[in-house]
Amino acid sequence: MSNFTEEVIHGKKYKTMLPDKTALVLEGGGMRGFYSAGVLDAFMEEGIMFPYIVSVSAGSANVLSYISGQIGRNRIIVEKYVSDKKYSSIRNWIFKKSFFDFDYAFKEIPQKHLYFDRRIFKKTKTRLLTGATQCNSGKIKWFEKDELGEDFIPTIASCSVPLFSKIVNINGLELLDGGIAAPIPIEKSIEDGNEFHVIVLTRNIGYLKPPIKPKWLVKRKYKNYPKLVDALIKRHEMYNKQLELCEKLENEGKAIIIRPEEKLKVDRYNKNAIKLLKLYDEGILEGRLAVKMIKRKWDVK
Repeated sequence: MSNFTEEVIHGKKYKTMLPDKTALVLEGGGMRGFYSAGVLDAFMEEGIMFPYIVSVSAGSANVLSYISGQIGRNRIIVEKYVSDKKYSSIRNWIFKKSFFDFDYAFKEIPQKHLYFDRRIFKKTKTRLLTGATQCNSGKIKWFEKDELGEDFIPTIASCSVPLFSKIVNINGLELLDGGIAAPIPIEKSIEDGNEFHVIVLTRNIGYLKPPIKPKWLVKRKYKNYPKLVDALIKRHEMYNKQLELCEKLENEGKAIIIRPEEKLKVDRYNKNAIKLLKLYDEGILEGRLAVKMIKRKWDVK
């Protein structure tokens, strides 16, 4: 571990496992996902773990450090690595056909720069589901925690934003961003029998997703995948429908929604570390408020 370029953050085991049929639901959002990373740090501060976690896109990447118990690890990624051209850049897109260099993010950083505690990750007894969209069917494919492997290829598939990333092939399946088919994976959580949901969103209250633009480019890029094109064109309808369901559950006392209070000044591809850290810190503060509600609900000390 002494060979890592950053201070090694050792993972810590959780103190409290929340009751069965309690789920953590994480949407994506690209760089906006660092808000969720802040929320997850607030959970780690209290040693709280969920028995069930379902995630897509950036949510599936940020949750890894939560399960490994490494508080502050994602913050260092923002401080030290997000602004690096290797992490994300137009140059990557031109030469590697992907805006994000996933080899750098999921291999070089955890292997050389910023220790990832695989031992705690493997030992943490939570069911983690990572979703990626199947290009041929336009439907979601779910991967269990033990299917992620050493290089987290399913997580990379889940984070592979259409138009800006390469299609990922896993065992003959061609996959892209999980947020296409299941932008807010609340329906999967319900389907699996969960009765209470803590939902972390990366858009402020009142946000509704607009239709994708430009449609012609999507149709041209993915002309060999008509069902994927259909899913992309209807993505805003799916997102807004799932958002409505989340809010309905919250009104019925079956969910807690955590989301930015302020309208975001950070988009999916923003690399400004100052803005991202501010968003991250907002996530920590709002996550701490949610922790109080969680602890009251289950009488956690």
